[in-house]
Amino acid sequence: MMAKITFIGTGAWASGLANVLSKNNHKIIMWGIDENEIKDINQGLNSKYFANLKFNNPHNLTATANLNLALEDTDLIILAVPSPAIADVISKIKQILKTRKVNVINVSKGIDFNSKKFISELVKDEFGPNLNNFASLIGPSFATEVFQNHHTMINIVGLNSLFLDKVARLFNNDTFKLKINTDEHGSEVFSALKNVLAVGIGISSYLYPSKNLAPALISQGLNEIYLIAKKMFPQTQTTTGYQLAAIGDIVLTCLSTTSRNYSFGLKVGELGVEKSLKLNDKTVEGFNTALILNNMKAELQNLDIPLLNSIIDILLNNKDKEKLLDFYWK
Repeated sequence: MMAKITFIGTGAWASGLANVLSKNNHKIIMWGIDENEIKDINQGLNSKYFANLKFNNPHNLTATANLNLALEDTDLIILAVPSPAIADVISKIKQILKTRKVNVINVSKGIDFNSKKFISELVKDEFGPNLNNFASLIGPSFATEVFQNHHTMINIVGLNSLFLDKVARLFNNDTFKLKINTDEHGSEVFSALKNVLAVGIGISSYLYPSKNLAPALISQGLNEIYLIAKKMFPQTQTTTGYQLAAIGDIVLTCLSTTSRNYSFGLKVGELGVEKSLKLNDKTVEGFNTALILNNMKAELQNLDIPLLNSIIDILLNNKDKEKLLDFYWK
């Protein structure tokens, strides 16, 4: 069944996912504020991110700066804006919805710096009574590969299995697959904290050119993130670490130079934190998440998380980067 789907955002990830849905012949409308991106999309491409590559079925997509138009008769809203903008954007959406209820998919990840809430909690709280069903997309996925129809599998995460199944059927095709995952909070902890781990593995990869080490640190980090997830959300499932939202996302983010967090870690290993921050012109989620974890140290002090603590101390508390793994080899 063809659906009308509204994307809030016209960036790389929004365009990648919109391309999947356009391939499945759904009607897509994308709302944004970048006039060049809007013009591009209406011509069948998004050159800012994907050069001259065309959408699968450009006739299925339109873009607009008119939020009223974008929300008209929509079956599903997909939030694809940077996490700092989410609360403001939802406020604008609610003014238009009034009492109308909507189904929402969030594709932003991490923890909101101001409220210290995970993004799923923030979205639910902000939509309030306007929210009908909610889910998140989490897993190993670079937007460029999704746009180019490379084979990709990620999780659709939420509490309502019937809704998750319905959304999965909207997306699934011969190159893209959503797998259902009902551990919402546990998955989001892995999704957010894997960025801190990726920075640390980037540092270690620069300092120690050993193929043996990064997989070992991934294993250590996976265990530490699980301990934090269990502390914050005791209902976290023991199998969540094996999900696409956890180990799948961690492997991709921690071992690829396409990952901003891993690449930032490489720079920190080479130049130190201060110089790396000055040279960086992109959001490094791992650094921002480290700031939040640093403020939570009292809550987490009894957990055995030496690797994450060491990464945080290097990024924020002037620990020598050369001592990243001193808890192993003192």
